[in-house]
Amino acid sequence: MLNKLLVLSVEIHLQNHNLYVWKDASIISIVGPDAENFLQGYITSDISKNSQNQLKPMSITDIKGRVIASGWTTKQIEGIDLIIHTSLKETVESFFAPYIRFSKSSLLTDHKRVCHSSSGLQIADGYFVELMTDESVSDVSFSKDQELLEILTKNKFVFVEARISQKFLPQQLGLHSVGAVDFDKGCYLGQEIVARVQFRGSVKKEITMTEFEKNAVCVGDKLSDGSILIQAPESGVGLAVTKTKSS
Repeated sequence: MLNKLLVLSVEIHLQNHNLYVWKDASIISIVGPDAENFLQGYITSDISKNSQNQLKPMSITDIKGRVIASGWTTKQIEGIDLIIHTSLKETVESFFAPYIRFSKSSLLTDHKRVCHSSSGLQIADGYFVELMTDESVSDVSFSKDQELLEILTKNKFVFVEARISQKFLPQQLGLHSVGAVDFDKGCYLGQEIVARVQFRGSVKKEITMTEFEKNAVCVGDKLSDGSILIQAPESGVGLAVTKTKSS
């Protein structure tokens, strides 16, 4: 029996050896019988269309339709996991706290980690992550973090961080173009404004690829052309929000 436990321990160690924690991502879980109904009222995507163990882009908006956070949801047996930027973990916790007390669900944090992986949940074409509860997985990899950020940037997926939280509508960040907004689902906080902007065609800002000077500016800064830098990989080619040509 002891030998079997030792073999299992070695196998787990080897499996986890190549896993690196994505330090910019955190997990907030909503668990309980009302988890899905609760989240439907606060995120822009439709959880009912999610398959279990599948990542679905989403954003969380405030009452004015501004994006608090963006990321992904995934259904698990015990509830629903939200992957958001680490800089917004406490903000999202505080945002949900006054509302979740009235539902048959609860909020969990700091119990899982998002790890770079060669298999698991597909977060982008050819790129995977795993959600780990194993505390032994603690190594970080700056190169892996940057590799994923580069992929997200090329795909024009804005992973909202604290510096740009609650400053833009989902459409201004292009989140509707990457499947993070479902215009057919029921009401959620900020939905009326998000829908009105979409169907009246009144989006006056859009995202664009941009080159920037790495050591001179950071996310949230205004660039020389008047656009706002919103995603800044080490390559120096990122994403910015600029006025549309028609505005």
